[in-house]
Amino acid sequence: MKNLEQIRAKHALEFWDENRPTPEEGRERLKEVRGENGGDVVRGLSSLLINNGLLATIAFAKEKGKGYDTFMREIGGYLGSTGEGGRKLLPQTVATLEGFVSVLTAHNSEVLQQSTAEALAYLGYLKRFAQPKVKKPQSR
Repeated sequence: MKNLEQIRAKHALEFWDENRPTPEEGRERLKEVRGENGGDVVRGLSSLLINNGLLATIAFAKEKGKGYDTFMREIGGYLGSTGEGGRKLLPQTVATLEGFVSVLTAHNSEVLQQSTAEALAYLGYLKRFAQPKVKKPQSR
């Protein structure tokens, strides 16, 4: 049985894999999630989650789009998936942000608290495995 750290790391690596599910779809998704500033999307989500909570961050992602929605759908999918250890926080897989909110609001506050904590832990791996943005050479 794998521990949570191993499961989080595996999911995060799979998210950033350019060849998954197909190379073209992978490259397009990575362009989308890099956002306007080349990676700032994933870096800003942790503070949004800490300061505003999971439900408000999902609402922000739905409104803003620009890669935020992709990350929040990924987090929702991760929380609802049955990993190798058979553990999952949400009772079902969520594919949309509306579905994510519906599942979180249908259950007690303990599910929301645990999901928020696990989302932060998983987001930590998504940030660590994000490919660094390429710095443009400075002209003299």
